Amino acid sequence: MPSQDDLHSPSEGEKNSTYPPLEPRRAARVREQLGLTRGQVAWAVSAFQGHPLHPDTLLAWERGTEAPTAHQINALAAALWCSPGDLLGEPATLLQCRTLLGLTVEQVALGVGMTRDRYAEAEQRNRWRGSERQTQAVFEVLQPPPACFVGACGRTGQLRVLLREAVTGWWPNYVRPVAKIVPVAPAEIRRALEQLHLAYQRIDNHGRTGAAAEAVEREALTFLDRVDEQLWRLLRTSEPDPTRLPEKRS
Repeated sequence: MPSQDDLHSPSEGEKNSTYPPLEPRRAARVREQLGLTRGQVAWAVSAFQGHPLHPDTLLAWERGTEAPTAHQINALAAALWCSPGDLLGEPATLLQCRTLLGLTVEQVALGVGMTRDRYAEAEQRNRWRGSERQTQAVFEVLQPPPACFVGACGRTGQLRVLLREAVTGWWPNYVRPVAKIVPVAPAEIRRALEQLHLAYQRIDNHGRTGAAAEAVEREALTFLDRVDEQLWRLLRTSEPDPTRLPEKRS
């Protein structure tokens, strides 16, 4: 059975993926801003990657029904005169953070103050176990988004439990416990928890019966199952605060 920390964390394939997934709307928007047709971009991608790409494949990428490889992402970025990061979603692993910054394992290990092998193991497993000083350094070097860092610390399951209790109970009591895990200013945590609580309370089952009650119950369960994703959405514009690092487990 998977542990709580493994729930909703990156799969082995996602951990080893060099890049985050392509963000379809970003890719389409960049192409449209350049005034290029899919045929023109597909031709340029074909030239960069060394073999043909059909415009229908580019259409599938922009619709999110197919995903390009890392090599194809590089070719697409070159065709659109942008960096790969301009086309991608938020990095979810240490590997993806490093790749987007164009750093080598050796450079990160040196900046963090670890041996190459120890950092490489942390990146391969996407499990961070560095000292407080090394953790401060990894924020400076890799600039991981809060969701990425919490996942790498193995605290996603613990966070989800706290968030579920917060939205279904008295949320102010959970600002401090959540802030111990999420490296974001407490004021931002407070704002997000209040919004999550209010959103959950709007899922009102009072007086409903039969199919209507079942539909509301499914909506509530879906909300709770994805409550961590909704927290990250609310915090997406917040800057990580490396002075408030997650406390080590006792």
